[in-house]
Amino acid sequence: MIQPNIKVFPLPYISFNKYAELEPKLKELAKKMKTEIQYNFGDQYFEITGRSQQACDDTSKIIEEHLIPQLTSIAVDEYRFHGTFEDFESMLSSATASPSVSTTISTANNVIRIKGRPLNLEKLDQDIAATSGAAPDTPASENNTTTPTANSTGAYFYGDTESDEPDTEEEDEFVETFTFAKNVSDPREVLTGPPVNNTKPVDYLRVIGNDTNTECSLIERRVKIVGTSKEAVQEAQERFRNLQTIFKRRRRGTQYVACVHYPTEAPEFGLYFCNLERYAQQNFVDVLERPSSPLYVILPVFKDRTGKYAKPVDMLDSAQQSPTQQWVQRQHQQQQMHQESSLSLDERMRMATLEHKKRGYGNASAGMAPDLVPLWGENKNYVVRSSAQPPASAFRNGSPASTPPPKAPEDDFPSLPSAAPRVAPKKTNTRRVMRLTSQKASAAVSPGGVPRSVSNMENLRVYNFHNIKTALEEGLNGVRGFKGDVKLSAKIGKVLWSQITPDVQKQIWTYTDLNDRLMGNAGVKPVFNNITTMSDEIITRMSEVLPSAHSRRVSFEIYANARNQPAMPYQPVIMYMKNQGVVELTKVISATNKVTEIDWVSLDRKFDFQFLLQTEETTRMDVKPFNTFINRVAVNPETRHITFNNVPDFLEVNYILSKQTTIYRIVFPIVAEITRVERLPLVQQIDSYGYEKILGDTGKGQVWYEFEVFYSTYDAIFKENHKLPAGKLASWTSASIIEGIENANSLIEYIRTLLTMVEKFEGALR
Repeated sequence: MIQPNIKVFPLPYISFNKYAELEPKLKELAKKMKTEIQYNFGDQYFEITGRSQQACDDTSKIIEEHLIPQLTSIAVDEYRFHGTFEDFESMLSSATASPSVSTTISTANNVIRIKGRPLNLEKLDQDIAATSGAAPDTPASENNTTTPTANSTGAYFYGDTESDEPDTEEEDEFVETFTFAKNVSDPREVLTGPPVNNTKPVDYLRVIGNDTNTECSLIERRVKIVGTSKEAVQEAQERFRNLQTIFKRRRRGTQYVACVHYPTEAPEFGLYFCNLERYAQQNFVDVLERPSSPLYVILPVFKDRTGKYAKPVDMLDSAQQSPTQQWVQRQHQQQQMHQESSLSLDERMRMATLEHKKRGYGNASAGMAPDLVPLWGENKNYVVRSSAQPPASAFRNGSPASTPPPKAPEDDFPSLPSAAPRVAPKKTNTRRVMRLTSQKASAAVSPGGVPRSVSNMENLRVYNFHNIKTALEEGLNGVRGFKGDVKLSAKIGKVLWSQITPDVQKQIWTYTDLNDRLMGNAGVKPVFNNITTMSDEIITRMSEVLPSAHSRRVSFEIYANARNQPAMPYQPVIMYMKNQGVVELTKVISATNKVTEIDWVSLDRKFDFQFLLQTEETTRMDVKPFNTFINRVAVNPETRHITFNNVPDFLEVNYILSKQTTIYRIVFPIVAEITRVERLPLVQQIDSYGYEKILGDTGKGQVWYEFEVFYSTYDAIFKENHKLPAGKLASWTSASIIEGIENANSLIEYIRTLLTMVEKFEGALR
């Protein structure tokens, strides 16, 4: 292992005598920084060694910033000619000296220079005086003065750890080691933090070492921690462990959890994925961007008197074809069958495969598996079974009476039976003897002897709360060490589903299959539409069930790509600007990460809601290019038109959202916000001075509404993460967030309020 070291080459020439003057201060610096400082007179450089590279770097920085500039100003002239090499007189005296060194000094001019540490003359005089019995102030005789040589016992050389001063008792040192986990490929990624305030990436080795007053150095996959306090060393070790945990959790991605809820007490039900085009309440579902694949909604399915699943109430019938379309389709099918009869088996299989791969957005029957029995009439007009075609011999005699009577369609029932067939056991004459013993009644049996069954709604409530609590605990524990903004909020909208295969759609599922089998194994993905509605009438009716508005605010969200150096790549940023008489930035977000997303499906209701736990990394607003950009922004206070200019090579605006938010206080600490969002069209124009400007034309863009619900106590708790030290965890815990205080479960209160709102919205829109 190579010992941490660094070499510093000074500009001025340092002689033996000059170094003797500097040596006490250098010793004091080395002791303070826990390093060793040596000087090589041949090559003229300081060599600093220590237990950590951080200590060596800090020591060299002090020498470079304080010692060397002072020596340069004293000894070196402005032309760098004098003072940068050894004096001529010193070189001449050392060259004329005799090689054989006498033990006595004949004259004062005969100076012999020996490489090594300079003598402490005062201490030497005291030692000689003590030996001869003379007073310390009496100078020693020249005849008694001996010249130290390399073989004498009093010789000192640079590089030795001996000191002229008496040895002092050193402080106790504590050493700990933190080893990175095997699933961390590069420890330097853990020890390098994101850039803070548009500066270089953070070096956690240096930051944690300074915060805990320890020396931290990376040796292969281990961090060596050295300090004078056991508590400080253990704190540094715990911080590195927290950094590793934060790093690994940041790479896990978003955790998705789905919950289904039925508003009233009901028997067991199944779940069916209905195409959005056949959803009866599709007028209340708005999507901003056209999806690349079909979207579905979950509908509850109940069993009828016969034990089979009935058609969902909110599912529309499939569109029936006109007689002309049916005749054309029948003729096309007959021609296709005639062509396929002349093809080989391989060609017919290939054509069948190509037909099966056809897809189409908006077609409720596209992508169905032809070998599955259709549910409730979907895909009925597009799948033709070979068994439904009469044999060719039936038409040879021309007698239509030979065809079998058509059977009643069974397209109102699923393909799977409601219960497995039972086989009656064979009767035997074997006698059975039962011995009854007195036992205590079970907890599930009521005092009257009737078993007490748990309702289906109670089971569903316990199942949902367990999933939400588990997901939030894991997500909150992962963001305790995050430095930045932490948000936990809820939004009213609709939970849609994508990546639905034909096999998944043609089956009836239970709520326990949603997270494990469908989302975990089948690849089904929840898609929250992220908006509440685009209708002014709908949002007006929803706001009527709320109390009076508390306050309002107007703001802009500017989405752009920015960088602070031309050589760096562009990074997406979000600039928040309030529009209340003063044009200024309130926050700049450089990165957003969704930690946990909980999609709550309210069955037989028009709206669902979503819980979202996310983190936001913020950056400074008073640095370039943000301060340059905001100086080029102007807002009309009457029309709310915004004009701006991009910062060439540094900042380019993608789009702007204008938001008008109305705040409602529901029940402390729950707050609701209805926001009117408009995406402003950006128009290039030239002002009266001939300069190009970009206009955000307010009032002519796409408009939608967002309904969000916040638990204001959470915002106050998460403020601690704004100024969190590196590797340090916040004082709050997941239990304090979920369970709340004073035995009041805040999460249950949060969910209950959202469910109450969904029911009130249903009544207002019915």
